[in-house]
Amino acid sequence: MTELFVFRLGEAHDDLEPVFVVDGRDYPDDAAARADVEAARRALDERRLIADFEASAAAPEAPRSPLPTWREWRALHIDGGEPIGVRPRPEVQETPPGWAAMGRWLENSQAWLDAQVAAAAGAVPGARVRRVREPEPRRVGRASVVLAEERYQVDVEYLAVPATLDPIAAWLRANGWAVVPDGGTLSATNAGYTVTAVWTERYNSVRLVGSSPAVDATYFDPQGGTAGAAHV
Repeated sequence: MTELFVFRLGEAHDDLEPVFVVDGRDYPDDAAARADVEAARRALDERRLIADFEASAAAPEAPRSPLPTWREWRALHIDGGEPIGVRPRPEVQETPPGWAAMGRWLENSQAWLDAQVAAAAGAVPGARVRRVREPEPRRVGRASVVLAEERYQVDVEYLAVPATLDPIAAWLRANGWAVVPDGGTLSATNAGYTVTAVWTERYNSVRLVGSSPAVDATYFDPQGGTAGAAHV
């Protein structure tokens, strides 16, 4: 049994994609494969690329990876100069001027939106309400070595059982949301925030998902930009 090494690249350690492999079946022995693993690791590190690799067993009859081999990838992107598709990490990663303010806005948005969605779910008489997932900011889109390019939003999710949409719609309207019903669903908006509620007949339940606007640090830069929502 030989080993398969899958190398991944990206612009943050939590946002990596597979790009090439070192397949032990292509080498005369494990030592030769490990030598190419080390060569690949050094080449990526020298270029300040954010990367890692995962090792797994590769049986002789196992299907081959569709990814290029390290030597193919090196010939194209290092020797041949084709763009790699990700940027190297900077010597010093600068914190954009609006970064801290964005963090405070996301924290406040999380508290406000969570309270709104919980109250809407609780507007159904006799319903049991539970939070499906903890509200927290999340990055929207790809990571970036330039923090000002990263966008974030807050998502919250609740479940009400038994429940119907009418009391939820009434509560949202009474609290400043523009509500659009559509059969077994409704969508609501308020200053860039959204709430979607879906009724499931089988369980007589309503699942509510709320999201904040997506923002980046430039929205909160004191030298320019505008905040992305009213509830700050």
